[in-house]
Amino acid sequence: MMDKQEEFLEQFRPWLGYKTIEFITQGYESISSYDIASYFVTYRWKKSKPDNLFEQIYQLNQLTINDYFDYESIMAQTSTEMTLDTIDLSALLY
Repeated sequence: MMDKQEEFLEQFRPWLGYKTIEFITQGYESISSYDIASYFVTYRWKKSKPDNLFEQIYQLNQLTINDYFDYESIMAQTSTEMTLDTIDLSALLY
């Protein structure tokens, strides 16, 4: 059974590929199709996904690097994975 992100990757594979290539040509080589799918599944369409397939594709095509980095910024600010208490700063002293 596929989760939402895998379903999204499968359904929108060509458009995700185009968007990934667009970001690569802009100099952002570390953003993958999986990252873009995560943006839509966990953020943009978390509460409401457009019913119309053409609207979904349109929104995917309209994604800008600024939109994506806004999402990354929010994810970093709300993440509980790494805090200042868990970072070993002693290596910076030498």
